[in-house]
Amino acid sequence: MTYILERGKLFLFLIFIFMLVGVYTFMTLPQREIPETAPNLILVSTVLPGAGPEEIETTITTPIEQEIQNVDGISSMQSVSANSASVITLEIEDGIEPDELVNTIQQQAQQASGQFPEQVQETTVEPLDLTFPLVSYMFYGDEAELAGMEQALMDLSADVEAVPGVAGTTVKGINSQQVVIELQSEQLAANQLQPFEVLESLRQANQPLSLGTHDNGNERLSLTVRQNEGIEKLEQLQVGSSATPLSEIAEIEIVDEETTDIVTYEGQPAISYTVFLQTGQDVPSVDENVSRVIDDFAESLPAGVQADKYESQADNVNSIFDSLYISLLIAVIAVLITTTAGLTLFGALAVALTVLASVLVGLIPIPSMGVDLNQISVIGLIIAIGILVDDSIVVNDNIQRRYKLGDTPREGAVRGVKEVYSSIISSSLAIVVTFSPLLFLSGGNGAFIKALPSILITTIIASTILSVTLVPIMQYMKTKRKPKAISDTPGFLGKPLEKLAGFYSQKVLRGILKRPLLVGISGLVVSTGLLSLAFFTPFEFFPEADRKEVTMDVRLAEGTTIEETDEFLAELTQQLQSEDEDITETAVFTGEGLPSLFAASMDNTGANTGQVAFRIDRESTSASAFIDKWQEELRDRYPEAEIFLDTIVQGPPVGAPVTVTVSGQDLVELESLRDSLKQQMLENGADVVTDNLGESIPTIEYVPQREALEQNNIALSMVTNQLQLLTQGVPLYTVYEGQMPYEVFLKQDGIEEGQEIDLSEFTIPQTTGEGPPQLIGMDELLEAEQTTSIAQVPHVEAERAITLKAFGTSDGFESSMLDVVDSERSSLPEGYTVSTGGENSAQEDFFAEIGILFMVVLLLVYLVIAFQFKSFSLPFLVLIAVYLGISGAILGLFITQTPLSFLGVMGIVSLTGIVVRNAVVLIDFVEARRLSGDFEIKEAIMESGYARIKPIILTSVTSIVALIPVALSGDPLFEPLAITIIAGLAFSSLFTLIMIPALYLVFHRVSHRKEKTA
Repeated sequence: MTYILERGKLFLFLIFIFMLVGVYTFMTLPQREIPETAPNLILVSTVLPGAGPEEIETTITTPIEQEIQNVDGISSMQSVSANSASVITLEIEDGIEPDELVNTIQQQAQQASGQFPEQVQETTVEPLDLTFPLVSYMFYGDEAELAGMEQALMDLSADVEAVPGVAGTTVKGINSQQVVIELQSEQLAANQLQPFEVLESLRQANQPLSLGTHDNGNERLSLTVRQNEGIEKLEQLQVGSSATPLSEIAEIEIVDEETTDIVTYEGQPAISYTVFLQTGQDVPSVDENVSRVIDDFAESLPAGVQADKYESQADNVNSIFDSLYISLLIAVIAVLITTTAGLTLFGALAVALTVLASVLVGLIPIPSMGVDLNQISVIGLIIAIGILVDDSIVVNDNIQRRYKLGDTPREGAVRGVKEVYSSIISSSLAIVVTFSPLLFLSGGNGAFIKALPSILITTIIASTILSVTLVPIMQYMKTKRKPKAISDTPGFLGKPLEKLAGFYSQKVLRGILKRPLLVGISGLVVSTGLLSLAFFTPFEFFPEADRKEVTMDVRLAEGTTIEETDEFLAELTQQLQSEDEDITETAVFTGEGLPSLFAASMDNTGANTGQVAFRIDRESTSASAFIDKWQEELRDRYPEAEIFLDTIVQGPPVGAPVTVTVSGQDLVELESLRDSLKQQMLENGADVVTDNLGESIPTIEYVPQREALEQNNIALSMVTNQLQLLTQGVPLYTVYEGQMPYEVFLKQDGIEEGQEIDLSEFTIPQTTGEGPPQLIGMDELLEAEQTTSIAQVPHVEAERAITLKAFGTSDGFESSMLDVVDSERSSLPEGYTVSTGGENSAQEDFFAEIGILFMVVLLLVYLVIAFQFKSFSLPFLVLIAVYLGISGAILGLFITQTPLSFLGVMGIVSLTGIVVRNAVVLIDFVEARRLSGDFEIKEAIMESGYARIKPIILTSVTSIVALIPVALSGDPLFEPLAITIIAGLAFSSLFTLIMIPALYLVFHRVSHRKEKTA
């Protein structure tokens, strides 16, 4: 310590340099609304055009699953085999980067591809990018002018995606175009051509034409053939042995692709344009650059089209941070005022400077810990400010005490630190070990809360170091320069605090120490009684964000066209607007739904699904009130639709309250079990039950006539290709007209939309016998049967499985659903299993995990204190402060009727490290005086109480005052956190001053009685 004091100015300069680095770190930390929560998912996608779900399952999904199911690092695997596509979703274990597994999975998928049909497209393996919507615009107005904006929007996307930090863009509400080659049957017959000949010619035409190089004796030349591009190349393509131009036997035109999205904004046709943010980027700065590009584009819009900024994360971030920074500023001012109440003006300045330096220095390692500037990290700073003053106040107060006892400037600084540094280090270490386990919380909850322990750990470590260096340096330099008598009652509340200290030590403690066992037991009884209030405290895992957006998910029957779905949504939306004056704005997204806005997404989207985004008047109603008012009402009015209303939740995405997964081999049996479970769930309290299999869809199944195929030597693949040409067409490849890409489809005329398929009208050439081939009617080769078929085949862990999601609000809802499952489980056929999960189950898993971590925290705190006091039993006395803190936190939540939430639980865990500090410092002082031999045990306790009550009060009050702005902010996410810490700290501090001295005396008497007996 002497070494540091003698080089005080050098150390001050060094600390100033670190503070500047901290300022730079703070200014350059990326800002965002909520922490990034990595999905840890890898998607494996394969397309086989024209194949049905069961064929996809057999030929694509199952071979891939068999290859990758034993790859290390995969925690779960789910898949969906649908028409023409297989999608496998792999969840990665915590701590493993998805990129590390992609190459391995690609190799496994490549091995599986040896079993694939020839027409299959290449399997793609890619991690699910963690991209957030940065900003979304609506272009709305004249429908015809909107339809002509495809090229302009492509050019805009090229400019926007060139902005650093942009991950990509999504356009909804405008149909892309494609090139359709429609073969004309009469022209084919006239030129004696068959459709499969044209198909083969088109496929060969897309192969690269390479002639290599030639050495002419002087130089090596590259040989090429001039070819036309785009549609012109297709038109001039020569087909068959007669080299017939394709344009003579087919119509080639650019047409709109099948509609997948219809968007309306405030009742007008619209295009939704959304920009997505790369991970780790600063929201405001990227938004500013993107908005500049889009604003320039908006100036050149057609006269009939307008542009509105529909949603901006930057606006939300700026609004939230303005509020949080005000709370942070109020906390700083409140701490300054509070510290001057019991410290000299210079002492308060030293404490304030130490706190500021601790925060700035503590921020330096934050970027390397993967933490950015978001709501959680700013709240962490506010909490840190309240905690950080503890070390500085304790050191400053003890140095001032040494000066009052007559020490020289150097002696007072050295002794003042020496007397308290061990308790400061141990109590600070207790806080560090309290928050460290929170860094290991798994899943989205762990990623969401990571910023809080990270900020607190780094700033506490910085505070511990600076409190035993910066504070004594400043006090030493000031006292050495201007030695004068130290006031006995520093601060504008110095005299009242001094009187309180005397009253506490001489009156309160003297009375407590007369009946220590009674006082200790009474305190424990009261604390235990307060814990029972938890049963009367509301619970809410993650609260609503109190935003004005409400989303409505709608799903109609399978087979509903997108136009019918859009008409239904438009009617429903207009009806709501006419009946509810609180709706201020509407946007309808028919088809795939919202582009990840408002944390809303839908599974298994299609022509029969859609989402509506409502904005409501927050001054008149709330999102939850709007949902309560309309959700059941709309379900009653429109029983033909599945309708869910939801709003933004301040936390990781949540799922259904209860999920039930039924696994087995036979789909018919699985459907029967699904139907039975769904009916029982609805009868036992579930409002809505959905599943990922869906209803069967009407189907025409073509049965091959094997004898006819063999007699005419016709391959079934030729027949199915012909049928595909007549119906949906065969996708080929992409051609470019200038910079515009177009997908090419080959079709054959003969079947119009709305017309029944008559196979007798179409023929296939036979290839047997001599002479020209005879034409065989397709109705002789295929027999059509009316039936139904499944929309998709879902798998869980490579096994067929149907997952049901149950939603309900009745009391005992979850237990009722579990009873239904237990009842069904008892009668399951052999080979079939049923398992449960869901958001409620996930919450139970979280509390189980946090319970284990809490036990680890208590053990670590115990070990820290045990090493501090060199005792196995004394730490239990200190841990009573934790029990008191939890009791106080529950009392605070109960009185304010604030829900116990995720962050409320985090507040209770945080209290473990915070509240032990007062007990550690108090007991450390008692132990020092007792072991000195100058004090009898009761005198040592009273003397320590007199010396420690002022810093205990000041540190507790400053911590509480720092959090009051947050507790009063009205933010439903952070109110429980602030209230638990405020109430727990206040209650624990008060009862620590009463119970710890009493129980310490009891502990001392028991331990000494044992020593005498021994």
